[in-house]
Amino acid sequence: MFGTNSYGYGGYGYDANPLGQLVNFGSAFGVLMFIALVAAIVLTVMGYKRFVSDKNELHLSYKDKKSWGPFLRFDILLIDKILKALYMFNALLVLFGCAAGALSSISFGFGAFLGALVGMIILCIVLELLLRVGYEFVMLNVMIARNTSDIRRKLFSDAPTAPAAPASPAPVAPAPAPAAPVAQAPVAPEPEPAVEPDAFESAPTTVLDRGDQAPAEPAPVAPTEVVHKASFCPNCGAPVEPGDRFCGECGHKLD
Repeated sequence: MFGTNSYGYGGYGYDANPLGQLVNFGSAFGVLMFIALVAAIVLTVMGYKRFVSDKNELHLSYKDKKSWGPFLRFDILLIDKILKALYMFNALLVLFGCAAGALSSISFGFGAFLGALVGMIILCIVLELLLRVGYEFVMLNVMIARNTSDIRRKLFSDAPTAPAAPASPAPVAPAPAPAAPVAQAPVAPEPEPAVEPDAFESAPTTVLDRGDQAPAEPAPVAPTEVVHKASFCPNCGAPVEPGDRFCGECGHKLD
């Protein structure tokens, strides 16, 4: 403020009047706290989206009517998300508030600023620790309540409503009866091909003409008993001469 008591000269300096110093401190602190509030809100939103928000969680949407039912029935609890956002906001507000108090103390002089700076640092650390402990205690109770609710709901959902009737075994299909043996007709033996008498007649025969050839000298043989043979062929009835071994007509072997 302007005054004649600032270093004995007229001009800008700190006001030696305690009321004026208090007014200066209050105005500076109010402006800085407003800035700290806005900065805490902005940083809370940015930090929640980056570090806390889960993209797969159910979000409440005005256009999506399906999200209103679980929200109004408290099927989906949002208290943990709200507590996380409040913790971030309060932690930032305490930090910026301590900084605003230290900066506002400049109106009391440079020495007061140094003292306020040290005091605000200590106060900020203590408040941050207390804030963290308090929110962790609340979050722990919320997590216990949520886990208990989930376990109870799962137990009730898994419990059978009524004893299921024992399933009757499926009827076993009877084994097929063995097929009756098929009677096979006796296979008639194949008839042997009949030998036609013309086959022997058509067979080539060689008739030896002993009239034109000189009789060969008989080889000396041992004397044998002369056997009188028939003069006719028993097969075809053609006349044969004594001493012939085959019939000249049909080729039948003579005994």
